[in-house]
Amino acid sequence: MEAELDARGSQLPVRTLGFGRVLTLAFAPDGALLAAAGRGGSSIELIETSSWHVVRTLEGHAQAVTSLAFSPDGERIASASEDGTVRVWDVQTGTELWRRTGSADEMWSVAFSPTGAVVASGGAGTHAQIKLWDATTGELRAELGGHRWSVSAVAISPDGGLLASASWDQTIRLWALPDGKPLRVLDGHVDHVLAVAFSPRGDLLASGSVDKTVRLWKVSSGRLLQVLRGHGAPVLGVAFTPDGKFLASASTDHTVRGWDPSTGRAVGTLDRHGGWVNALAFSPRGEVLATACEDGLLRLWSWPEQKPLRVALPRAGWVGQVAFSPDGLTLDAWTREGTLFRWEVATGRLLEFVSPAPEAPAALGIPTAKSPDGRWRAVGTAEGAVRVLGPGGERVVVGGPGERVGSLVFRGDSRALAVGTWDGKVHLWSLPSLEPLAELAGHTDWVSGLAFSPDGRLLASGSRDGTAKLWPLSV
Repeated sequence: MEAELDARGSQLPVRTLGFGRVLTLAFAPDGALLAAAGRGGSSIELIETSSWHVVRTLEGHAQAVTSLAFSPDGERIASASEDGTVRVWDVQTGTELWRRTGSADEMWSVAFSPTGAVVASGGAGTHAQIKLWDATTGELRAELGGHRWSVSAVAISPDGGLLASASWDQTIRLWALPDGKPLRVLDGHVDHVLAVAFSPRGDLLASGSVDKTVRLWKVSSGRLLQVLRGHGAPVLGVAFTPDGKFLASASTDHTVRGWDPSTGRAVGTLDRHGGWVNALAFSPRGEVLATACEDGLLRLWSWPEQKPLRVALPRAGWVGQVAFSPDGLTLDAWTREGTLFRWEVATGRLLEFVSPAPEAPAALGIPTAKSPDGRWRAVGTAEGAVRVLGPGGERVVVGGPGERVGSLVFRGDSRALAVGTWDGKVHLWSLPSLEPLAELAGHTDWVSGLAFSPDGRLLASGSRDGTAKLWPLSV
């Protein structure tokens, strides 16, 4: 496998396996897939709901994916990203059908019309118009200006006749479709509005805001019906059940709250989250609520019982250890929290996970390693050196890393030693000469796990930056 070099001549990884935090969720119309994406990686993962395993990964965005929406037939999915683009993908093949650059540096929201003919998008910036795109060709149909600040969310009514947009300017605007004619401004929130959702019948609109409230509006008149109070921090997401009997809201107060939209009465709190709840979505039949949390976990709840079903697709960061399977086809990565991820080396596809791993190796402590032939032993130090005990009992001090050593591993032929350091670099040394072979730079934080593939042609590195990288070796 020939190593690829960047413009400075540094070696590049062949693949980066991201963990990160889920920012957005969307169920396919038939409920067979749950799409998840977010920060710490730029890919979109399609999860089969029968097994809760990733079955397809859509790669192409250069930065975090902030919003997802399936087409009504479930054959396409639209995505918005902090890379400033809106993209539409073929769900079955993972092929990118088209991409367009929005009017903002970062795109924050995307929605399909009920007919599947139009994709709406909104994003960051003081001049961030809402754009309407032809869902088949990507041709720009209209630009809707009016908000004075970033457009944080867009939603299209079930009948396709209205578009709602939420903005940091503290307002919600309603627009007539397909021409985009402005209809009315809903004014009442006293801080950024971050989320909007139409009820299944289209008669109600829910909004969530940094002002810690959820508000319910009558769509036909724009009248404020209810102010739902209970969250202790900004509300990041709102979603109705498919039958419209319940409304759920997600917040940075680490909870999801349930509401009866007909009365405004609170009907429960899901408080088993370890951080901000960034996103939520109901399954098409309304029996499952998926929530994505800043603690790196995606949780599933029964509804309306509000009972935890399981944790699906953990997204925790800080990879503590990595190890190839004996045949080199899969790579295991353990996080500091004890979760085991298993990836397919050839594609980077996540095959399975165990949370927590029953026997996760320690992610902290003094790194040590013993060569496969038993002739060498290496110990890392806080001063950035590696002490190597070799044949004949001779003790050799290897200098060079200059940063505290986070991980060590010998290659299978015992003729090379890899050293991961706290500055995010991996250093390769030859044995028995202990001469430097290569320096691999790409991680942005402590390299805490290393593993050679069985044939020695790949080196895997895991880091506290929340990624695992695969490096092709020619040495």
